[in-house]
Amino acid sequence: MTMSSTQTSAFQAAAGFTPASSNTLWTGIAVGILLLWGVWVFSSIYRGWATRNLAAPAAAVAAARWAVLFMIMTFMLLS
Repeated sequence: MTMSSTQTSAFQAAAGFTPASSNTLWTGIAVGILLLWGVWVFSSIYRGWATRNLAAPAAAVAAARWAVLFMIMTFMLLS
């Protein structure tokens, strides 16, 4: 749903930035959180792999799960 020019100017007057800037900010925060989650997933996989407490199929499933969810979320956020 698009905002009318009156709504856009009211938003900009109240917030101090445009709605497009707000969209960029929140999208960037969401992608940043997804990437931090990915760092946590892959570091956990590495720690389990290094101590031989994680089997290869479990590591592959965890990595694939993160990759699929990352692709879905980036498609939803960036489209």
